[in-house]
This record gives sequence, C-alpha cells and structure tokens, in this order.
Amino acid sequence: MPRKNKPGTFALINMSDYLTDEIKAAIAPKGRTLLITIGNSLRGDDGVGPFVGERVKFKSPECRVINACTTPENIAQTAIDFKPGKIMLLDAAHFGGRPGELKIIPLELINRQTVISTHSFPLSVTFSIVKEDTGAELVVIGVEPASMEYAEGLTPEVKESALSLIEHFNNIK
Repeated sequence: MPRKNKPGTFALINMSDYLTDEIKAAIAPKGRTLLITIGNSLRGDDGVGPFVGERVKFKSPECRVINACTTPENIAQTAIDFKPGKIMLLDAAHFGGRPGELKIIPLELINRQTVISTHSFPLSVTFSIVKEDTGAELVVIGVEPASMEYAEGLTPEVKESALSLIEHFNNIK
C-alpha cells in the first residue's frame, strides 16, 4: 500500500511493520493462552478473525484457538472451562488507522470500535464475564478494515496483516 512521503513521492508500507514490538509483547502467550477470533467471512475485512483462526496452529498444547465467528457469546463457557491465563480477542475494528493496521483496544472501548453489527451481544459484556470467571489477562487486537461490504475475501492490506499475525502465532513455541 503506498504511503505519501512528500508531495509527489510514495513509499511502500510493509504490513508486517504493523506487528510492532508493542503488539508482539501484548500478544505473547502467558501460560494457558486462548486466541478467540471473531468476525463474518461474508463481510470483506470483517472476516479477518476467521481467516486467522482457521490458519493458526499453535505448537504448544497450552495455546488454543477458538473461531467464534459472529457469536462469541456462544463460546464463553468453553473459554471459561479452558482456564486460560490469557485471552486474546481478534476482530476487525474501526479506530481510524490505515487498513491492516493493528491496535490493542481496551475492553471498555471495544463496543465502539469493533464491528458491532455482526455480533449479536456486546463483546465487552461477554468478555468481562469471561475475564471475571477466569482471572485471565484480556487483550483485544483490532485490525483496521478497508472494506466491510458483503464480499468474500480480505482486501490485500488486511490479508497481508493477517498473514503476519498467522506467521507470528505459528512460530510461538
């Protein structure tokens, strides 16, 4: 994706640059770790969560992925039963960044920044309960979408960012 440097000049942004040290630290496993991916694969970039969830293969049995799709409230008990030390939620989120950009979003802000229309129950309520019942650290990873139109597949910017996340998670030992 081109980024304008000076008038008339462009530089390419490497999407893996979105996987900053801050993001890597926030998504590092902590004991039993659960990655919950959220989204609708039929709504363009809202499918980033399921796209990642279907491709992450953690090497450690202490780490697990649950692809919650559009009903994360339905997996709350499964998350609680796993007894994680850390829960990571991954979803498309409008936060004003560049398409594909990653951001850690505080739980209290997720209903304003995630794609609410695809979730049947507020994420903050569901995961406040899960956090309370497990005592787990909770990290919400938002990916800035480029398009939320009814379409299958991710835009190139979001796909590149998703592939960086997949590679990162698949290389965790």
